[in-house]
Amino acid sequence: MTARVLIFAYRKPGLSLEEFRTLYEEHVANLKKLAGDDFPLSHKRSYIARNNTPNDGATARNATTPAIVIAGQQSDFDFDAQAELTFASPEALQAFVAKVQAPEAAAQIAEEEEKFLDRSKLSIAMLGDVVETTK
Repeated sequence: MTARVLIFAYRKPGLSLEEFRTLYEEHVANLKKLAGDDFPLSHKRSYIARNNTPNDGATARNATTPAIVIAGQQSDFDFDAQAELTFASPEALQAFVAKVQAPEAAAQIAEEEEKFLDRSKLSIAMLGDVVETTK
């Protein structure tokens, strides 16, 4: 049985959308090197589509880069990226976590994340059942 993790990532205040994305992509490449064979089966990232035109509903965090909202409100979309990590099993997830929490790796990851990520806002949760309907 696979194990899936959902992450909501927020860019560091003052960082442009482009800088955030570039640094996040570099971060994932480095995570892949650090984790080696324990890297997840997939690490899918989706970035929130944003305008460069402020609007009345813009939030303080995204005052000049509001999300393109179809339903809901701006404050629902203050995160900048959503990631889903898929592991072959719960044991594979545990092996990955052990590898990235090892002192040397954890220090390297923290130093890297300090450049682009607002760690105080970072949210991570396990996903339960995934149901997909296709065409």
